[in-house]
Amino acid sequence: MTNQEKLDAIMEKMAKDYRKLNATQQAFAIKEIARVRGDIADLLADFAADDGTIKRQRLSRLLRELTEIEDLVRDYGVTAIDAIIKETAGFTTTAVSAGLAATVGAKALTSAQMERVNRDIFEYVVKRFGDDGLVLSDRVWRLSGDMRDELSKVLRADILRGEAVSTMIANIRQVHDNETWKIRRLVVTEGNTAYRTATAMNASRSDVVTAVRVHRGAANRPEHRCTQLEREDRYGMGAGLYLPSDREIYNMHVNCTGYLTYGLNEDYL
Repeated sequence: MTNQEKLDAIMEKMAKDYRKLNATQQAFAIKEIARVRGDIADLLADFAADDGTIKRQRLSRLLRELTEIEDLVRDYGVTAIDAIIKETAGFTTTAVSAGLAATVGAKALTSAQMERVNRDIFEYVVKRFGDDGLVLSDRVWRLSGDMRDELSKVLRADILRGEAVSTMIANIRQVHDNETWKIRRLVVTEGNTAYRTATAMNASRSDVVTAVRVHRGAANRPEHRCTQLEREDRYGMGAGLYLPSDREIYNMHVNCTGYLTYGLNEDYL
């Protein structure tokens, strides 16, 4: 087996391991944002009358108070996503360094070098502007705004019907459950963007890697950009081979699970 084949196998396993890690990251983000349910329950208790309902006269004030809840969703969400990006950077840099050392004898990165590249990965991912014109924190804020709007609708309807606070809390849980797909999509998109960015940035700092190869995501759809990039021969190096500096391959489309492997310098094949 050639060094290239050995490294391909290592990086394919690394991609599978990251998919497992990303699944736990999704669960983590959902759980962190769900903390807001406790804050809402406290808010409703403050507004409740002795009979366990909230009077219509207090509706407008309660809805204004939801601004603070929206801010909490933002805080919980941004903190969770930042932690996920940092974890992904650390996972990828460590795995790539070990893989190159095991296959071609490349010198493993020092802790200082790892810290520096992981910081650069984090800075790029959180500050990059996507096709939507937003940076990462903006996407979390949009999520929090959507959740606030749905909570307002539910609470308004429950108060006008004279529902008990206990019923409102159950309906709030349902709102959160209905919004989890947005949290999952955000974590899949941003986590995998961080994973590909980390893979490419580590390649750009390596003397043994000349190119990165795009592998389509699990959905395997012809209209997805990752599938198109896997088939394209942009530089005459072969289908799917790109420069580590080609930022298009960092974030190929929303919800993309595509990944990258390395093309080794011919001296190390």
